[in-house]
Amino acid sequence: MRGAEPGYGIAIQSLIDLRLAPSFAGEMGTQALMGTPLHVLEKGHGWVKVTTPEGYASWTTTSEIKLVDEKEMKAWNKAPKVIVTEYFTLLRKEPSANSGVVSDVVWGDLVKNMGEQNGYYKVQLPDGRMAFLKQESAMPFDQWLASRRPTAENIIATAKMFLGFPYVWGGASTKGVDCSGFTKTSFFLNGVVLLRDASQQATTGDPVDISKGYDNLKPGDLLFFGAKKVTHVGMYIGNGEFIHSAGMVHISSLRPEASNYDAWNTKRLLSARRILTQIDKDPNIVSLKNHPYYK
Repeated sequence: MRGAEPGYGIAIQSLIDLRLAPSFAGEMGTQALMGTPLHVLEKGHGWVKVTTPEGYASWTTTSEIKLVDEKEMKAWNKAPKVIVTEYFTLLRKEPSANSGVVSDVVWGDLVKNMGEQNGYYKVQLPDGRMAFLKQESAMPFDQWLASRRPTAENIIATAKMFLGFPYVWGGASTKGVDCSGFTKTSFFLNGVVLLRDASQQATTGDPVDISKGYDNLKPGDLLFFGAKKVTHVGMYIGNGEFIHSAGMVHISSLRPEASNYDAWNTKRLLSARRILTQIDKDPNIVSLKNHPYYK
């Protein structure tokens, strides 16, 4: 590897894998959606070390991002974009469902808005490819951002849209999520950037006292589980229940009398944090509209 070469990058595939070492054998740490702005720390031999908007440092290949300078990064952030708003769809070469495929895209992907044609957005991918995206599958990014209301009700509703989705180590999209990728994505799709890992998320927000039971919990609070250290996270949804990704995304209960009682995790419950009270107050809970990576 060459020495540090600061710069910027933009994810160019529907979803890129970010690894803890510059090797395909390296453990996957997280993922980034198409259009995600990245800060480059180091590059060489086909690999690039980047930090994501949530501050996660990891490696990807040069084939998965477009390297840009500061001017190009600012131009991308200022350009009119559309955000994909359904689980999964395809970008086409022409504004027709029978046209050839340019790329797949997933919920949360960002592409440049180049106009409208026959019920499609004409879009440009971060690497310059041109394509067409069904208008019913996307929304102008500025309108989407203005419509975000990160309430407990909205975030839980988003989380429930992942029910049954598979657990994927390092996953953070509709193609699969790990436990903290699930909570991160549920908040992101409501316009809020959280830290990546469960142990990191457990240091943010306001602490909730659960030493004498669960009466202090409110829907939207994050619950953290483990033996002596945090290794798992879920989201409290009320009535003693929480939603989490373990095997698949599902709803469990903290209450022994419940049919979905999760004895294993209830015994390992370490702490709870209230995230919604600290948006744009805690430096690690930042709204997309105020996040420096998206400026």
